[in-house]
Amino acid sequence: MAEAARCYSFHGGINDRKHPEVSHGGHISIEDLRIALKDDTNVVQIRRDFERLGRHYELKILDHLTNNIPNYPTPIEFHISEVTHVTNNDHLLEIMASGGFKAHEKFSWWSVKIDEGSIKAAEERYLEKVFPKRSQEQKERQEPFLYKFTISPAFHIDKSRYGNFRFTFPLKELMETYKEQMCRGQDPVLREYKTVFYRQEIMYVVLVHSPKDNESFENFPKIEKSSFVDYEGNQIVWKAQAIGDAINFKLVLNTEDRIATAELVLDRFYVWDHVSLAFHFDDVLRFPRETLQKSITCCKLDKINLAKGRTCSSLGEAEEMLSKYLM
Repeated sequence: MAEAARCYSFHGGINDRKHPEVSHGGHISIEDLRIALKDDTNVVQIRRDFERLGRHYELKILDHLTNNIPNYPTPIEFHISEVTHVTNNDHLLEIMASGGFKAHEKFSWWSVKIDEGSIKAAEERYLEKVFPKRSQEQKERQEPFLYKFTISPAFHIDKSRYGNFRFTFPLKELMETYKEQMCRGQDPVLREYKTVFYRQEIMYVVLVHSPKDNESFENFPKIEKSSFVDYEGNQIVWKAQAIGDAINFKLVLNTEDRIATAELVLDRFYVWDHVSLAFHFDDVLRFPRETLQKSITCCKLDKINLAKGRTCSSLGEAEEMLSKYLM
């Protein structure tokens, strides 16, 4: 039976980093995206958008979406309590000089931080789902396996595509600061904003805005309706669908012994997804200088460099620059 493509509205454009991107209002699953992009009607619309911009566009992501990949763990539920904002040399100085984070075209963009502890906790949730009521002996025999799959850029905490300087905040602190400065003490509103995709990357954008802007954003569903992202107890709950941009292990579920293992296979390229928070405001989200200083760490620049502006050639150079600046 043929796969039926639902009606979607995709828009092609060039982002502020001068890279082509395609977006869809709201959140769309990877499987639905795969089906939609096999529909010529959607493909023609996307290409027309780029033709209007004078750009030729190849839908490379479809090659990855249609790859025959081995069994792998999905979805994986992460509970995330920290977020990061990575920037280049120039913007680091701007942030420190202004005392906070300026909105670029009315948005300040943040990523979720997933550390080793978050991966271990997500692995345990997954095992409880696929093997409920395991015995204590079975739990003790289970060896870690999820880390072999979580290799996409979403899990890189020692390097970044966007610069050498990473600001890390507890999500609760960031939300409270936004609430007081931008929402007049009212709780911020979180909505499904859009799904954006590139060659391999699929980004689920969560819009965070003041209640006074409800009318402006009422066409976007509240975050509670998203199948992939939620906000509970000062945490982002993310149900990740694709945790590795290259899959070199196969998930093996032993239903008799109730054990999960990872078996080495030939590399297969695939898509990867992640969550970004877009905070909406006009001015600067301010923090005490001491708070900003304590939140900064240095990271290596990834092979794919999407930083706008100057960067450091090495981690050592970044650490030296930061040390001199904060003296």
